[in-house]
Amino acid sequence: MVHQRYRNLSILFATIFGVSSVTSSQAQNQQFASALSGRTSSPRTQLAMSEPGAINGMQALRSEASVLFNGGQYSAAADAYTRLLQIGSVDASDRYWLGESLYHAGNYQHAAVAFEQAIQLNSKIPQAYVRLTETYLALHLKEKAYQSSLVGLNVVVDPYMKEQLSNLSKAALHQEAKPIRAREVRSHRMPPES
Repeated sequence: MVHQRYRNLSILFATIFGVSSVTSSQAQNQQFASALSGRTSSPRTQLAMSEPGAINGMQALRSEASVLFNGGQYSAAADAYTRLLQIGSVDASDRYWLGESLYHAGNYQHAAVAFEQAIQLNSKIPQAYVRLTETYLALHLKEKAYQSSLVGLNVVVDPYMKEQLSNLSKAALHQEAKPIRAREVRSHRMPPES
């Protein structure tokens, strides 16, 4: 029995970690979108989910992703969370942490998608609204940032998160100041002292 469990777990881990790397950015985007939508079309993924240790494999992968994130290895953590979604996780917190990983790795576009989907799965994650708004601001999508902050303000009850969302909504409304040119600075010089 112990040997059978070990064999099942080794098959699961080989399936999870045996995902081949894709070099085309279009293929990566398609794989990312597929993972986020929860579709599992790969025969290896279906095999992994049919194994009795699949839940334990998900927990192990979730732990690995958390360790990577806490160690500042954000791209690797994002890969681990993406694999977690590929094997069938429908947990909103996995999508949230994928978004966090992508956000810290500077991949704001995919981070926004992950935060949006986390909110769709569970609208009661207050930090997801904050991060989604910050992500939109990083993408210079001020209107979306403003709308996201307003939705969050209507849902979130935590006073600290409400304050953060309020400040972010103000930042989204703020117009960027026009850069001052060197010529304009010279023309406004102070008169020489007499």
